[in-house]
Amino acid sequence: MRTKLVALLLLVFCLGAVNAQTSDDWYQDKPIRAVTFNGLKHIARSELDGVFSSYLGKPFTDELYWEILQKMYALEYFETIDPIAVPGDPDKKTVNLQFTVAELPVISRIEFKGNRKLRQGELLEKIALKEGDIYNELKARMDERSVRDYYLEKGYAGVKIVSEAVPSEDSSLVFRFTITEGKQTVISAVNFEGNRVMAAKNLRGVMTLKEAKLLTPGTFREMDLEADKLAIRRYYTERGYIDAKIETVIREVDADSSEDKNLLKLTFVINEGDQYTYGGTTISGNTIFTTDQLLSKIRLNEGDVMNQNRFDEGFQAVADVYFENGYTSNYINRQELRNTEQKRVSWVITVVESQRSHIEHIIIKGNTKTKLRVIERELLLEDGDIFSKSKLMDSLRNLHNLRYFSVVAPDLVQGSEENLVDIVINLEEQSTASVQFGVTFSGVTDADTFPLSAFVQWEDKNFMGNGQTFSTNITASPDTQSVALGYSENWFLGSPLTVSFNLSLSHKKLYAYRDEVFPLFDNEDDDDYVADPYNSLSDYESASSIDDSYRMQYEQWSYSLGSSTGYRWNPRLASVTLKGGVTFSVLRNMYDSTLYRPADRSIREHHGSWGWENSVWTRLSLDRRDIYYDPTTGWFASQQFTVNGILPEIESDYYFQFDTKAEGYLKLLDYPVTESFNLKFILAAYSSISVQVPFTDLSVSDSNKLYPDGMFTGYGWTTLYSYLKGNVMLDHRLEFRVPFVPGVIAGDWFLEGIAVKESVSDLSNLSLNDYYGSFGPSIRFSIPQFPLRLMLANTFRIQDGEFEWGNKVGPDWKFVLSFNISNL
Repeated sequence: MRTKLVALLLLVFCLGAVNAQTSDDWYQDKPIRAVTFNGLKHIARSELDGVFSSYLGKPFTDELYWEILQKMYALEYFETIDPIAVPGDPDKKTVNLQFTVAELPVISRIEFKGNRKLRQGELLEKIALKEGDIYNELKARMDERSVRDYYLEKGYAGVKIVSEAVPSEDSSLVFRFTITEGKQTVISAVNFEGNRVMAAKNLRGVMTLKEAKLLTPGTFREMDLEADKLAIRRYYTERGYIDAKIETVIREVDADSSEDKNLLKLTFVINEGDQYTYGGTTISGNTIFTTDQLLSKIRLNEGDVMNQNRFDEGFQAVADVYFENGYTSNYINRQELRNTEQKRVSWVITVVESQRSHIEHIIIKGNTKTKLRVIERELLLEDGDIFSKSKLMDSLRNLHNLRYFSVVAPDLVQGSEENLVDIVINLEEQSTASVQFGVTFSGVTDADTFPLSAFVQWEDKNFMGNGQTFSTNITASPDTQSVALGYSENWFLGSPLTVSFNLSLSHKKLYAYRDEVFPLFDNEDDDDYVADPYNSLSDYESASSIDDSYRMQYEQWSYSLGSSTGYRWNPRLASVTLKGGVTFSVLRNMYDSTLYRPADRSIREHHGSWGWENSVWTRLSLDRRDIYYDPTTGWFASQQFTVNGILPEIESDYYFQFDTKAEGYLKLLDYPVTESFNLKFILAAYSSISVQVPFTDLSVSDSNKLYPDGMFTGYGWTTLYSYLKGNVMLDHRLEFRVPFVPGVIAGDWFLEGIAVKESVSDLSNLSLNDYYGSFGPSIRFSIPQFPLRLMLANTFRIQDGEFEWGNKVGPDWKFVLSFNISNL
């Protein structure tokens, strides 16, 4: 405070000096030409330029000058600030703002003394101040608390921590923590007294605190004890014992049996009380909604064992009926009527209705990069609307799904009048740009494929804060070279109209099977090609694989230009998106035709000359997932129709393709473990079917047929693509998901089955024998810059009711690198 007072006095003095020199207040309303700083030692000038560059060109006023000063003090970088305004040019048409500053001390080193049980690296992760940072007293106190909380979390209930800033000879500081750890407290036993009805085993089952055993550390945490007291009471009140309470918790500490641990015995003294039944609920004062409408929200029937928690949820649901329809100022109260003789409890809900609340203002805070219009267009509410809780929640979901913000926190504030509310949405920006480069390792299942490729990729999903996506990718290896450019805009011309463009160029060395041994198949009399060494279509289809000696290599050049557009609606049922697009591609295949003849007709037709492969598609999707990139509840369904071959006679393939997808998510468990982490179990189910139907006399060429690639479909089946192809493919998956860090990383267990049939007519004889299955664990990353999935897949089949491993031997735990791509 003293420093700020000195600076303000200096400001008055400097302004007075300028007034004395130029009585005409020359600097007033003159554009600011530059903001400069003298005395910087550790703080980068570019960091300050980024903060104050927005003031350049603005007319100088006293109010603006104060605003700049306040912003400088808010940085908490400087001990003193000496401001002065000087002419920016000889004619005094502009003004320069000069600040001479003295920096606060810098932290040169961080020390921990006395930490015998916890490593220094663990503790460093818990503090915000780092070496090289400007020392800040408030942050230092917060870091001290953070270290203490971490020790308490680990069971060191008696820990003592003192932090201090020790001056060094070079004017920097050593930030030092002196720690007295004490003994770790672990739970040796959990007992109960007074539990006549409920078994101790069941009560222990709802607790977070556990006794120390072989695989259970038994760490004692005070906050877990308080949570467990609530969990035990909840267990009783869900079963009719609405007066149950924990009278006390007796703690017996054994400090002598172990040198480094305090053994704690906990005894919960419980007063269970009597069991009550539910006697019903009456509602008065409601005129907007009927009594039946409101009572339907309470999922209890008269005569049921009283479940206090279920009634509380029902009472909140009754309030939400009003809240969701804009009645935020209603008075809703409940009164308990207890019959102690019959052990019945009834309730009276009183409603005092008021007018609907309207939104006075929607206030957005924290968007440092993203433009305000980009945020506001995702909101389903605007100033003057009737308040709706469901629309507010859907708006917040839209903001989460942008993936521009790490925090989206709403707050309701009373407006200027009784039935007016302000919605305040607090945001924290996160990085939306990524630059990736490196080397990928692949192709281990193909001896002819070079296993290494280098790539460089840049993408910004929120370019310059305008909500647009720009991307570029360059990949190079001896077998593949490609360049791709992309652009998309989700709100074209201010409406929810999606527009995207992509352009790509690639050169590949590919392999195909030959057809050189008599008889030759030219696809005029036969629906499918037959590769060597087979002489008939039936022999070829019955073969499980083809020897690599019958393969040939060819080069392929291709150019592709695609464009798509779509429109979104947000009805109550689900978000509806209708999209459509077109792709134009030209390609040319190169090989020595005097030596080789590929069995695939499309490869032959594009030999030595450019050929077209074009398509037009449309897709309708419905989305009710809570967060599309890492959902925990909800569902998604889509139907896509594609016409491949839109220019008559100059393309090699002409067929329709239908792609149907559906997925659903069910939250099995959501249990709070700590204040910041909930243990969640998610069951995910996915199913898709793709069908190709030729609309000319020619069949679909082999290179365009459907097949499992082992990476995105048919996990672990890395060689099926060479021989299992058809016009129909079915893919079904079940996944058990456990988010470690929601929206970032999760552990999954998957079970997949995939089948390919030659045509739609063959679906009539589809059986379990047609499916190729796999299962195993995976690590799934959901962050935009690293959308990978690391899997260990065990392949298997069910043949005539008998289980058999894919390799005929046993589980192979095959590593699969896949990508976590969300359906949109």
